[in-house]
Amino acid sequence: MRYEVHGSFEILRNGRFVSRTRDDKREFWETVEEYCEGLADACGCYVFSIRGRVWYVGLAERQSFHYECFSGHKVLQYNEALQSVSGTPFLTFLPKLTPGDRFARPSTNGHRDIRMLENLLIGVALRRNPELQNARGTKLLREMNVPGFLNTQRGQARAGTVQQLKRVLGI
Repeated sequence: MRYEVHGSFEILRNGRFVSRTRDDKREFWETVEEYCEGLADACGCYVFSIRGRVWYVGLAERQSFHYECFSGHKVLQYNEALQSVSGTPFLTFLPKLTPGDRFARPSTNGHRDIRMLENLLIGVALRRNPELQNARGTKLLREMNVPGFLNTQRGQARAGTVQQLKRVLGI
């Protein structure tokens, strides 16, 4: 299972909120399609970021990026992030590829690997931004403490055993 990375694509705003006008959404998707034909209709994961920090990680497995990325719930998440920090919002897409190197299509059965990738991306994003907007699947990640690996507290990373773990894991 292979993925590509495409973007980042600037999201048009209306003041301090994501623009919800039909024309602005059409312009966004036209820009995406000019960059890479078929990307809007693909499935995979996507990352919403502001000023180089991830604020939301999402997946499109049963419907395409085009329909998933600007649904009502997602726009609320984006707008909440925009109230926390000022800056230009972007979307980055990680579409799944077929064995023939085409974009995979959404499926009513979903894609297990896309869900797994979303969880991995959420874990990495949460480490960089504790204010990540995702709620589902983050409770354990927010509560767990593994020195040198996850939610390391002050002083924990210096222990020799922690350094050895980081070396063998390549982190």
